[in-house]
Amino acid sequence: MTDDAPRNIPVPDELADVRAKIKAYETREAELRQILFSDPDTRTGAAWIAEIKVTQQQRTDLKELRASHPDIVAEFTFPVELTRIVLSGITEDGELVSARQMRSIEKAGDAPQ
Repeated sequence: MTDDAPRNIPVPDELADVRAKIKAYETREAELRQILFSDPDTRTGAAWIAEIKVTQQQRTDLKELRASHPDIVAEFTFPVELTRIVLSGITEDGELVSARQMRSIEKAGDAPQ
């Protein structure tokens, strides 16, 4: 933990806070990207310059491939175990709710009355 990290915050609460900050940063990144795409005059900063580069990628339509060649896809398909941490919110009355519901509850609490 860094010196500026909050003290005595339960780990799930801190993780939820970090995820909320990441989402806010991703939203801001999308806004900035849109500005850079739409306004070339904004692409030069004091320390950085933004260049728009277009590349080509190859993609496979897995849904179509499965529909057309199910046996081939099955031959090269294998299970993978994933481990995730899923956060649930705890309301004031102790009820467990989804993270999405908890964010809505928190947002409603922040709204001016």
